[in-house]
Amino acid sequence: MRKLIQFLVIVVVLTLVEYLLITQAATLFLISSLIIQLCGVVIAIRLLLFDQRNTSSKVAWIAVIFVIPVLGTISYLVFGRNPATRRFTSAQVTENEKLIEAIHAIPNNTHEKLPRLSKRIAHLTSIEPIKGNKIEVLTNGEETFPVLLDALGKAENHIHIQYYIFKTDEISTEIRDILVERAKAGVEVRFMFDGLGSSKLKKDFLKPLTDVGVEIHAFDPITSPWIVRTANLRNHRKIVVIDGQIGFTGGLNIGEEYRSNTPDFRVWRDTHLKITGQAVIELQESFLNDWIYMENRKGAADKFINEAGLKQYFSPVDMGDEWAQVIYGGPYDKEKWVRDSMLDLIDSAKESVWIVSPYFVPDEEALAVIRRVAMSGIDVRVIIPGKGDRGISFHGSNAYVKTMLEAGAKMYAYQDDSFVHAKAMLVDGTHAAVGTANFDVRSFRLNHELMVFLYDESEALHHLKRDFKKDFEDSRLFTMKDMEEKTRMTRIKEVLSSLLSPIL
Repeated sequence: MRKLIQFLVIVVVLTLVEYLLITQAATLFLISSLIIQLCGVVIAIRLLLFDQRNTSSKVAWIAVIFVIPVLGTISYLVFGRNPATRRFTSAQVTENEKLIEAIHAIPNNTHEKLPRLSKRIAHLTSIEPIKGNKIEVLTNGEETFPVLLDALGKAENHIHIQYYIFKTDEISTEIRDILVERAKAGVEVRFMFDGLGSSKLKKDFLKPLTDVGVEIHAFDPITSPWIVRTANLRNHRKIVVIDGQIGFTGGLNIGEEYRSNTPDFRVWRDTHLKITGQAVIELQESFLNDWIYMENRKGAADKFINEAGLKQYFSPVDMGDEWAQVIYGGPYDKEKWVRDSMLDLIDSAKESVWIVSPYFVPDEEALAVIRRVAMSGIDVRVIIPGKGDRGISFHGSNAYVKTMLEAGAKMYAYQDDSFVHAKAMLVDGTHAAVGTANFDVRSFRLNHELMVFLYDESEALHHLKRDFKKDFEDSRLFTMKDMEEKTRMTRIKEVLSSLLSPIL
């Protein structure tokens, strides 16, 4: 009888709620809309008066909030909060400081004569260039994956692997199975992937790894409303460190499209690096910085920075005489180290600046620097996709073509049946930067990124120069006539995309 009464009470309550929702739906909707719009006004005032982000981002958010009030306000609450307001646990802060202090105390070769530009970037970022490296440029997946698979299969001590996108297709499974085999052989394996970029990775795919003791972290996964604020702040780095001696980084994630096995594009054009030697220390530092952040516990750094740990993880041997300066940063840093280092590289040009990027959506400062360099008579060339993988970013990139042409730069569209995903810069043929950062607002301000700066004459720089020349040949040069012949609809898409670019 008691259960029957409880059931009847529940039915009555639900019926009354349903009745109120039906009869008062219009009133409730009006009240909810007014509340949300009031929130939008408060947010706009706060952006104008108190927020420290750049002007373009403020304007973009205010425009979205007032044009589409309900959706715009909700989007801001989910994606738009300033990363500078993020608070970290005492363990995350303390352990990171311990890690950085221990690594930077390791003796290095900075007593040698440093490349001039590297001094500026070192002063800016507190990251010194390191000599004693052999650096190989790997063009496309056809060169990258065989070298990566071979190195993973020969690991003897540890493998640290981190990707923004790690899929569940053929190449992904092949790499996973090598990690399983190496873990069975006693190799320490730590596997980290971005919690949003690799959100499709399921437990059944990862189970063979966990079964053999592989440690796994998803970086800032979106698992609750409280941490949804990190949804727009992603870890875009791609890092592999093997035995503390060999490192990989660059544009390629793990998936079949990265070796041109995709119906959407005939060729997936990309650039990766293999680094052997002293600069692997910095790749290791970047990986462990993120790893300790996700561990989020007292003592997380100790294993890596005690006497045995420093010997195990931070003792690469000299493998060549090339310089490398590994700059990494993210949305929580007070300064934009990756972007500002890239702008220093551009600003150092005396003859030429060549850039390839799948997304060319610079912020105000980056656009001003590159246009000024072009107007100064420097040979500025930029390659962007002729066919995009995402509508907003594709149209956003094309929105900047005209202003670059007006500054005297040469703008190229890569083959319209293929996709260019490489992130590289070559200045005067003697300095370069290759890594994970696109030339866009997202990489400059919202993502965790990493770029490797290379100096002086080397085979790696010659390789990059050959690749650029071939890419120019495989691309179409934009003209002012192309700009005049754009349809009205194309212009509208580009304007809207460029407006939204500072917040996407």
